[in-house]
Amino acid sequence: MEEMQFKIDGPLLKTGVPIPIAVAALDSFQGIVDKTYLVTTNTQRITSREREKFFLRATEFKQGSLLTYFEIALQGVQLGLPLVSSVGPNNIWELTKDTFSFLKTVCGAVQQGKEPIYKFTNEADGILNVQIGDQNHHYYAPVYQIGQMALPQYQQLAGLIGPKKLNEISAGPKYAEKSDIYLGPNDRDLFKVPTTIRREAIDLQCEVFDFNKYKNAGKLAVKVAGQPVPVGEYNFTIMGNQDIVDYIYSMLKPQVVIICFMEVGISPFGGEEVHKLHVTSVGS
Repeated sequence: MEEMQFKIDGPLLKTGVPIPIAVAALDSFQGIVDKTYLVTTNTQRITSREREKFFLRATEFKQGSLLTYFEIALQGVQLGLPLVSSVGPNNIWELTKDTFSFLKTVCGAVQQGKEPIYKFTNEADGILNVQIGDQNHHYYAPVYQIGQMALPQYQQLAGLIGPKKLNEISAGPKYAEKSDIYLGPNDRDLFKVPTTIRREAIDLQCEVFDFNKYKNAGKLAVKVAGQPVPVGEYNFTIMGNQDIVDYIYSMLKPQVVIICFMEVGISPFGGEEVHKLHVTSVGS
């Protein structure tokens, strides 16, 4: 694998590299490549044992901007995918690069109010066809799953872009004319998914399993099917001036009923999805 580089640059780095920004950028970048590793190895999460097998290894740091030369380290890992005969650092990077392109395409589509339509073809080769309007885009099938998992990390990385912060985040071969992954000064909202709040309040049976009294927000799990919100875990915020004690006590109960509004949007991965719930009250 040729020598690779990861770079962040911008006004914030003129007098040195703020460690929190450097750590946030490097952590998000490692998280992005992690998702490719998880999909290619059919692994559920990066455990301490998995981290011993796979990580990004920095070989050199340059001053000025934060410029890091790195390599993808795989320690005794046997990888395999239907779409290639063997998988190693080059293949992991190719899928990571293609996932970036894929997410740019589908997030850009939903920002224009267009819903991507997906079709998996050529099962032997694992090809994904994405139709957006009258345009068709083709990718290797794993980028769909990698994209679903990596989107939050890309959103965090893009969130570091700003007029007084960073104006470049890039990664790719050291001597290439163009970076494989590039976020410029206008790309802060590149992966933003537009949402709207529906005006109809709904009753929802759920379990509240996390609540932050300082942010008036938490997480809940919908476990009963057939409700307006599909089974799954969701972030929520409480609306208005409510007694947060009710929400703290609700975590002691196996199930509660909440009244809430749904914040929904077109999913970059097809269909519609619930992004967040805005809760007006919680009961027993």
